[in-house]
Amino acid sequence: MKGTVYPRPSVKDETGAKRPVKGSTWTYAFSVTTGAGRRQITKGGFRTKRDAEAALAEALTEHGQGGPAKAEPSKMALATYLRDEWLPTLHGLKPKTRSSYAELVDAYVVPTIVDGVPFGDQRLCDLTPGMVSRLYEELRTNGRRRPKKDGSRALAESTVHHVHVVVSSALGHAVEVGLLRTSPIVGLPKKHRPKQPAKSRPEMHVWTAEHARTFLAKAAKDRLVGMYDLALNTGLRRGELVALRWADVDLERAVLAVRHSTVTVGYEAVDGTPKSDRARTIDIDEGTVAALKAHRRRQLEERMAWGEAWTDTGLVFTREDGTALHPQTALWHLRRLSRAAGVPEIRLHDLRHTHATLGLATGVPPKVMQERLGHASVQITLDLYSHVVPGMQADAAARIGALLRTVQA
Repeated sequence: MKGTVYPRPSVKDETGAKRPVKGSTWTYAFSVTTGAGRRQITKGGFRTKRDAEAALAEALTEHGQGGPAKAEPSKMALATYLRDEWLPTLHGLKPKTRSSYAELVDAYVVPTIVDGVPFGDQRLCDLTPGMVSRLYEELRTNGRRRPKKDGSRALAESTVHHVHVVVSSALGHAVEVGLLRTSPIVGLPKKHRPKQPAKSRPEMHVWTAEHARTFLAKAAKDRLVGMYDLALNTGLRRGELVALRWADVDLERAVLAVRHSTVTVGYEAVDGTPKSDRARTIDIDEGTVAALKAHRRRQLEERMAWGEAWTDTGLVFTREDGTALHPQTALWHLRRLSRAAGVPEIRLHDLRHTHATLGLATGVPPKVMQERLGHASVQITLDLYSHVVPGMQADAAARIGALLRTVQA
């Protein structure tokens, strides 16, 4: 595709690529030739990269830059195009993202009845802005496969927006490869296009230091206590914990490298890379080193007990037979241990929040915490843990004030 899309504002990663930060929107840009020479066309404010790419494809078509169109728009069925032509082009996305797009296609785009037939049975050449608009309206009123408790089948607006992103991107690609002259999305008034609702983060729950100490003491004999100890002391994500390998742990130097992550696609666990594709190195304290050494001894005992039935995956945290631990299993196990220890039940991701909150509250600089957590920028860290910042500000004011007002003897 001619042109480019990029986030604003952005930060550069170690490869020099621009990465979005909290609050970023996406902008597209491309050049056209006019009587006065080359002119740059830009437009911003798109909430997602996919939205910007779809809008770029539309804009290129409007300016005659969309590439060679076939003499006649394709008569291919939309379902065939989406499954056989468009989805296979998304190889650059992470498995979970590709899977979510495929699920949206199969669950909402293809089977939804529009004008008396499944939308996926419509031919590409027959699609109109009105048909796309009626697809969205049908999803808003009758999109759920299973009704809610009140009998409603209305689909959440956020899901309808996700469907719009898929449809817009797919039809933009059809224009780009010459299967359509113009995307039907171009003729759809903006007020009829689904909007992304304001995001609301899941409520953050954290343990106090006393809760954490109680939990670790009560769970001291559990075979996976080392994993929860590591989560509290490093802030590793759930997928990073279950994907950690002994080859990435240096107990002598008290450091570990985060190079892998496990994500769930449906319920299947798939190997991947850390979020934002950023590997990082984390220092660990003596207590965490001791906990990992104890865990390694326990794992060696299990290996001897299983004998030839043991599976050597090289993973730090595994099932009793050495096979990979599913991320959801790690969460369920944490809940059982929390109930037994008499501490609040929290998500495994909340152990990460606990690490960050306790660290910032005790004076760890936000930049250091950003690096430990693997955030793309320190602003993300500050935004996530803004509840800790006021106390840090007050402490800083008191420290500086005391320093400046100390009377020299």
